[in-house]
Amino acid sequence: MYKLILAEIRKVRWFLIFLLITMDVAASYVLAAGSVRSLTDYFAPNWHTLYFQAVSFHGMFLLPMFGGIFAGFLCFYEHKNGAWKQLLTMPFPRWKIYFVKFVMLLILLLILQLVFLAGYLVTGKLIQAEDAIPWKTVLTGVFGGWLACFPLGMLQIILSTRFKSMGTALLFSISMVIPNIVITGLPSVLGAWFPFAPPYYAMFPQGMNLSPNLELLPFTVILTVTFLVYFALGLKSFICREWV
Repeated sequence: MYKLILAEIRKVRWFLIFLLITMDVAASYVLAAGSVRSLTDYFAPNWHTLYFQAVSFHGMFLLPMFGGIFAGFLCFYEHKNGAWKQLLTMPFPRWKIYFVKFVMLLILLLILQLVFLAGYLVTGKLIQAEDAIPWKTVLTGVFGGWLACFPLGMLQIILSTRFKSMGTALLFSISMVIPNIVITGLPSVLGAWFPFAPPYYAMFPQGMNLSPNLELLPFTVILTVTFLVYFALGLKSFICREWV
């Protein structure tokens, strides 16, 4: 499996990946910094306000959307010139090849979240955010949002092994994050079944009037169940499929 992961790392278009990540984080914090300055009558211009303003855009739209984009990149080469068939003739079990794609997607999403955290610290310094950094809230949100991407990531790997066009994968991801505007307003016991919504539930800080209704135990159960279902269905489909 180690060799497969190294092969995936070599195939990734790192320049393009980091360009997209930079665009994501820059867009999130430009909007967040503007909101912090324009809403001082309603929210204190502090680190906490900066965080939830950034999450409102990043967690609801960009993080789940980039899961699909990254998955599309990971399967891009295999869709060219019948490379799936060539890859599957290598002396590795199909389940390992499938699982490594998922692991690589999680690595890319973790990098995205870490850059998001770095952008938070830089932006806060630039706008001279007040008070102390709410480290517990921020770290819980950043890594909780990453964990909440597990079911979505597995679903995106399933779809990306099917979609031969990057344009199709991009269009699908964009169209699927739009319903988050409505779905994330529902309690998590309902909204979390929609795989694009959990990152927002996990990242947005609790205890505010704007906070989504998050019940941690049912939320965790839903993520676990949906992840296992997507994993089982995707792995079975990948192993049994006739690749051409």
